[in-house]
Amino acid sequence: MSRSWLLLSLAPLYAFGLLSLGCDNAEEEPVDESPLASLFEVSPPAGPAGRSMQVSINAQDSVFDFEQTQVSMGAGIEVLQVTVQDGWTLLADINIEPDAEVGPRNVQIDTSGRSYGIDKGFRVTGETFSVSPDRGKVGESVSIVLEGSNTQWKDGRTWVNLGDDVDVLEVQVISETLLEAEISIEGDASPGLRDIYTEDGPKVVTLYDGFMVDRVALAASWDPALGTQGTQVEFTVKARDTNFLDGQTSITFYDGEGLNPDIRVDDIFVLDSENLWGRMTLSNAAELGDRDVLIATGDEGLRIPDAFEVQGGTWSLEEVAISLGFNVTRGVDNETGQLVERVSAGATFFIPLDPPCPSGGGSGSGSQPEPAPYDGNVVGPIIGSGSGGGAEDCPNPQTVSAGDYVWLESEANTVTLEKTVDSNSGMISYVGYDLTIDDYVPDNLYDLHLQGDPDGLAEEIIDDVQPTVPCNWYLDEPLFFGNYTHDRTTDLNYQWSNTEGGLGACTYPDAIFYTEISGTTYNGTTDPGMAASLPWDDGVHSFLASELSLLDPGPVYFIAYSIISGREFGLRNSIYQQNKASSYIYLQAAFILE
Repeated sequence: MSRSWLLLSLAPLYAFGLLSLGCDNAEEEPVDESPLASLFEVSPPAGPAGRSMQVSINAQDSVFDFEQTQVSMGAGIEVLQVTVQDGWTLLADINIEPDAEVGPRNVQIDTSGRSYGIDKGFRVTGETFSVSPDRGKVGESVSIVLEGSNTQWKDGRTWVNLGDDVDVLEVQVISETLLEAEISIEGDASPGLRDIYTEDGPKVVTLYDGFMVDRVALAASWDPALGTQGTQVEFTVKARDTNFLDGQTSITFYDGEGLNPDIRVDDIFVLDSENLWGRMTLSNAAELGDRDVLIATGDEGLRIPDAFEVQGGTWSLEEVAISLGFNVTRGVDNETGQLVERVSAGATFFIPLDPPCPSGGGSGSGSQPEPAPYDGNVVGPIIGSGSGGGAEDCPNPQTVSAGDYVWLESEANTVTLEKTVDSNSGMISYVGYDLTIDDYVPDNLYDLHLQGDPDGLAEEIIDDVQPTVPCNWYLDEPLFFGNYTHDRTTDLNYQWSNTEGGLGACTYPDAIFYTEISGTTYNGTTDPGMAASLPWDDGVHSFLASELSLLDPGPVYFIAYSIISGREFGLRNSIYQQNKASSYIYLQAAFILE
């Protein structure tokens, strides 16, 4: 029998990557060329450089000799011990050197005078990670932490996978080598060890047998099965093998997109270790459809899939509020000094969230310097701004149509706002397109005119609700471009003027003019720092060297704006009559404090 015939006859087996017969040097080692040559599998098939681990090698036939079996895995991998369990299975304790070459390598097995080569049977990887905790119960929800070595995890791109029947609810990448994940083990998940891996596009990093699904099972039921938008609902939870703790139990809700905070838990009462009772309020804009419930108590978590369904509620045109604004935003191009300008106007008719969306923030006071009364400066740290989180991820409110167009009307001009519908959320807004500074008439007061929609709001004109600032203005000096740098030991003098060429921003007494320097830290601390002022409208002002010296050197922003707020108003038949429209002309420029 020729060697070439043997290789051709085993070609299908090579295609599956299970076996490569022979050794690297046929002249030095005898090779088993029998058609009955065994198929081998190495598990796990990979390991990271710098780690010690145990691998098992399984054979399809009984070939391993208890006394005369050796394993070699090439340079950089030391085989510390080989234990033959039976003719089909052996265990090898190995140490992968930190400088072992990354990539696939052949595995050589010598037993009973024969040599078998497993082509690319093991791979040395440059990346790895550990997971904590590394086990969870059937039916349990667990927060796990992955600590990587040489990983390059990216927020928004990296995901975690633990195989069938383990759902990954949320992933938060803290750094390239640290991430947290919320996982839920389904009630019918198979117990035992399973691989856990991270995916970042085509890049996959695997921890083999990294997580254990325990046979101990948790389970629970939720009542009621339905909830309606805008209502308060009482609920009960009946569980098995749980340990609900009074004062340490929380409930969160998930929909098809992940964590959703549009349901507020008002009360939770722990009746005993396996029973809860409570009340929750569904937002009037709560997402429709099924919800999973995640119950956390102490260090234990429990998920109830599809616990209940959110159904649509009712609303009235008498509950419609209005958001309205007309603004000018300017920036300075650092390369050319050219003014980049955007004029925007918009209106939205909406049902305010009920319950209101809670604001985010930390546990600190979160205070910041307040400008002194007119023409005085204040400089200081923004305390508490780094603690806690951002604003709550609130649901989108219900919006209402007022026709194809609404208008801002005055004797000076009319600004048309076109109906725009967001394709993802379905929210309706009215937007002024292609507006320029010629459309923004200073010191003006506009009526709001609704065209009317038979399926929404009727035609209506609300008088004198949208103001504009008393006059247009521009920053004359300094010219913040070309990496403009200012010495903190000298005063920063700045000047602005209106479009008529004279000094002054025409902002008082109806409007406020405000300036600020921010973007750096305060006086050698880690707290953000800020200098702020409400200057007179004479068009000239200064931040003093003694004030600027309290701000640490580095890139900063100069911000200035005039802003005005209008009267309270509302639709004639609405319960909301405290709407207010505002308007501003805003400028932001970058420079360097040294």
